[in-house]
Amino acid sequence: MRRQGLLWQSLVAYVAISLAGILLASLYAAHTARSIHLEDVDAELERAARVVARLGSDPKEPGGFLAASRVDELATLLGMRVTLVSPTGVVLADSEEDPRQMDNHLDNHRPEIAQAVSGAVGRATRFSDTLHEQRVYVAVGAYRDGVLAAVVRTSVPVRSLGGTLHVVYERIALAGLALTAAMALASLWATRRVLRPLDQVRSGAERLARGELDHRLRVADAGDVALLAETLNRMADQLDQRLRTAQRQQNEQEAVLASMEEGVLAIDLASRIIHLNEACARMLGLPPASLGGRLLCEVVRKTELLEFAEKALAGSEPIERELCLAGEPDRRLYARGRPLFDADRRKIGVLVVLDDVTRLRHLETLRRDFVANVSHELRTPVTSIRGFVETLLDESLEDRDNALRFLRTVLRQIKRLEAIIDDLLSLSRIERGEESQSISLATAPLEGVLHSAIELCQPKAAERQIALVVECPEDLAAHFNAPLLEQAIVNLVDNAIKYSPPGTTVRVEARSEKSGVVLRVSDEGCGIAEKHLPRLFERFYRVDQARSRELGGTGLGLAIVKHIVGAHRGSVGVESVPGKGSTFSIRLPLPRVYGDPTG
Repeated sequence: MRRQGLLWQSLVAYVAISLAGILLASLYAAHTARSIHLEDVDAELERAARVVARLGSDPKEPGGFLAASRVDELATLLGMRVTLVSPTGVVLADSEEDPRQMDNHLDNHRPEIAQAVSGAVGRATRFSDTLHEQRVYVAVGAYRDGVLAAVVRTSVPVRSLGGTLHVVYERIALAGLALTAAMALASLWATRRVLRPLDQVRSGAERLARGELDHRLRVADAGDVALLAETLNRMADQLDQRLRTAQRQQNEQEAVLASMEEGVLAIDLASRIIHLNEACARMLGLPPASLGGRLLCEVVRKTELLEFAEKALAGSEPIERELCLAGEPDRRLYARGRPLFDADRRKIGVLVVLDDVTRLRHLETLRRDFVANVSHELRTPVTSIRGFVETLLDESLEDRDNALRFLRTVLRQIKRLEAIIDDLLSLSRIERGEESQSISLATAPLEGVLHSAIELCQPKAAERQIALVVECPEDLAAHFNAPLLEQAIVNLVDNAIKYSPPGTTVRVEARSEKSGVVLRVSDEGCGIAEKHLPRLFERFYRVDQARSRELGGTGLGLAIVKHIVGAHRGSVGVESVPGKGSTFSIRLPLPRVYGDPTG
């Protein structure tokens, strides 16, 4: 469509220029032809007048010139009007009018006669009062013995000249039209020839504009169009190289930003998002789709973050602040904001880097709680031991029964301290093995481990009149560390015995499911309220602290179970209904997950 437009524009321009040139040439030719024709007519009239003047002498006629009949004959032969005028202006003869009816010709209306009488060749183009038409006149003097005897005037009507010139004009016009048509065809051919390489250049440029930078223009023309094509090819090479470099740098930048654990958020001065990486979207709970160009307040509903961004935009210095973003769950982010500058060091926005310190703060809280809990758990037996020892020192040791009672209490508190220390050491050892993945696992049947754990708990169960039941297929195997798994089951069964009333049953069962091997320890005890379930496996967390201490618990048994199961790459859970009992579950992966069944 564009090519046709350019073709016809060029063709119209060429034709218009050619037509203007042909028109000017035609006008000039017509003017030249008219001038030449008029000169020829004038010369012909002058020759005819001189011929008449030379042949017009006739001694027999009055005045010595031709008779009127001879004038008519000559005029007919010459094809023009012939008039004889005496030097005094009297018309002697005329080929078209009666001389007697004609007035004197030396007046001002007939300048050609006056010029001829004065010795010159008289010429005039004027309106004839006699014939009532526009005519061309030429008059010459006829001399006899050197004396002017008469004036011979010849003339033709202008309309006859117009007819002749009209034919000339028609021929010039036809020639001009033919030349115009020829020029139009030649212009069309030349335009097509010129536009063909331009069309190739345009087509190639469009392909380059669509991103086909590997395309190269091929133009056979060796002129300016070829130079243009070479320039476009060089431009395509440079663009391709720069785009590849920019794409590589962008990919590297996106890879770096995507691999960062920190959230990166860039916004412009209008608080519109320039870029944010996946970590930032995850922290803020935003969809992974591109949010570039949208206002920050449209996609982020976190008041503290919006206030931080506004403060960073308003200032010119880096700022830092810890943010608490409410949600499920709550997040704590450490935010750092720095101005963004362009190449001319003009501020164009702000870069916000977010570090998720939620786990760190949670671990700090756990550490503080752990220190407080350990201090509290150790202070109770230490205070009791100190009190009884001081009592023994202050009073006499003669009362043997009272002293023995005090010493038994001291021994019981020392055993409690030993249990707490042993559990702490076990927990530390399991955590170190879990982190370094140094705990060895092997594939073996589960039945032996379950029975070993039940045997260890059997005396305590018998003392409380609680039945222990094991249900496990003989061929059921799992990938586990036998001592650690046995300790976990013992802890769960021991807990079940502690919190079950006499005469009830604690059931231990194992079975294979799609997700792996599941071990369940169920009791018929008092159960656990739902609000306690999320924190049940925390260190030193107790549902009923007084009863737990009374039963000799350290508050670390379930925490140990959780870390043992974690070392096995499994999971632990609990289901409980107050008044109906609880069920603790351990899920272990199937043996094939670990490759070699022999471990």
